[in-house]
Amino acid sequence: MGRWGTVPVAARILAVVRTPTALDRLHDVFPALADDVRLEIRFAVAKGSEFAADLTELLHRQHMRVVKWSKIRAADFDLAISPSSNGALHKLRIPIMTMPHGAGHHKKRATGEGFTDEISGLSRTQLVHKNRIVPKIIGLSHHNQIDALRAGCPEAVDRARVIGDPCFDRLRASIPMRDHYRSGLRSGDRKLVVICSTWGDRSAYGRQAELVTRLVEVLPPDHYQVALVLHPNIPAQHSRFMVDLWTRHARSRGLVVVPPDRGWRAVLVAADVVVSDHGSLALYAAALGIPFLLAEFGTDEIVPGTPAARLADRAAWLDPTADLRAQVDAARPVAGHEELASDAFSPIGRSAERLREAIYDAIGLPLPGWPVRAEPVEVFSPDA
Repeated sequence: MGRWGTVPVAARILAVVRTPTALDRLHDVFPALADDVRLEIRFAVAKGSEFAADLTELLHRQHMRVVKWSKIRAADFDLAISPSSNGALHKLRIPIMTMPHGAGHHKKRATGEGFTDEISGLSRTQLVHKNRIVPKIIGLSHHNQIDALRAGCPEAVDRARVIGDPCFDRLRASIPMRDHYRSGLRSGDRKLVVICSTWGDRSAYGRQAELVTRLVEVLPPDHYQVALVLHPNIPAQHSRFMVDLWTRHARSRGLVVVPPDRGWRAVLVAADVVVSDHGSLALYAAALGIPFLLAEFGTDEIVPGTPAARLADRAAWLDPTADLRAQVDAARPVAGHEELASDAFSPIGRSAERLREAIYDAIGLPLPGWPVRAEPVEVFSPDA
């Protein structure tokens, strides 16, 4: 605890964030550690990402204790958790737990020149440094990813822990509260149409940015509400000022632009129709059984045979040259969405429990005496 401490902290965890998305992923981890005064979490920014410019400021806005990378001492921490296998994690002489950066391990490893054939998060390039396996624990969202890890980095298979997907479990746990989320959005009886876009030139916003305005124009605001959820890398790279400028007319017509650091989970649960691409939110929406349309799909980024790849084969596609309103009204859940969910996430409903077990085992503390389960997400209001 130290001379100046008050709470009897027995173990300290370092949350390593490299992008705003990584911080967003960690917000699904924290509920599994809630209420235990034996634990303390501090944060560090792993340099190297093009999207980390305002990350330290974001941490401070969320009232988190930040440790400079150069000031990290192994003796001060029992475990580091990183929702990414990228960055200089090998420089931390702390046991490390990595987790999927999104809805499982479905994307190819990106480089400055394009995409490799390796699976992002499960490749030897990311997991091994100078013949040393960097993570102590490699968290997986499904047991079928063990085979992918074996193919990409066989020497790391014994580090794998199947923990499921805490974000998907929280979304499922939130469904009974759907009316509360719609109330926060002031949706009323209107059909809520949510446009979700990942980042990059293969994304829905990258290829069809005008679709946002077109949908707002053709969907009468007394019967429809339109919301836009952009991957945090888009405002991180281009600025929130530019996102606001690009959407000024659409916002004057009622478009809700969801902030990159809060709200998207509640908006997704509240949605009547989701229009998306190959990003994680597309897989979450489809797996939840929300009526769904694909606007774009970056096939080159997705590993063949994964649930994300199968989504492209099963989903209905939005035709930008046809009647948009008619297509929105005709949208239906993806065929076999229950199977899609079970192929993407396992064990469904138990990720908080699995996650807590893995973390407490790593830090050497007995589990708390109270049960843990997926918590519903927070209500989001555009005016809050």
